[in-house]
Amino acid sequence: MKTKNIARSLAMVLGTSVLTAALVVAGTELINPASSTGETRSFSSLFAKKEKPEQVLYLEVKNQVITLKGNGSKERYLLLDLAYVANSDESLKATEHNLPKMKSVLVAMFSGMEYDAVRTMTVDDIHMQMMARYEGVFGKNQPFSDVMISKMVFQ
Repeated sequence: MKTKNIARSLAMVLGTSVLTAALVVAGTELINPASSTGETRSFSSLFAKKEKPEQVLYLEVKNQVITLKGNGSKERYLLLDLAYVANSDESLKATEHNLPKMKSVLVAMFSGMEYDAVRTMTVDDIHMQMMARYEGVFGKNQPFSDVMISKMVFQ
């Protein structure tokens, strides 16, 4: 009786191990299928050299001054230092070429805004609004991938 229980337990452990291994392989294939990309994977590919990281270039625009509506007749100003992120030399050149258009979009965005409203916005809020405006103007032909606000001064 004791031998029968040991054999039964061993068979259950072995069966569970085979089932677990099969499910791991199937799950891995579902998550990252090799056939959809045309690549073949092997054990040695785990240790292969990774792809070269994407190139990141910046076009800095300093001292962008924008007039805001103040309370009464007093004018208020917003000073921004921006860095446009490009992923290739070609997109950096295109970003530089489109700089007047990008400045115009920025001024148009802030020109109708009240000073107090802009003052209460976070940097992330301003960033999201800027990116939405740029995507609206450029669409899929946007020459840069992101814009970073490196300085923001209110006066």
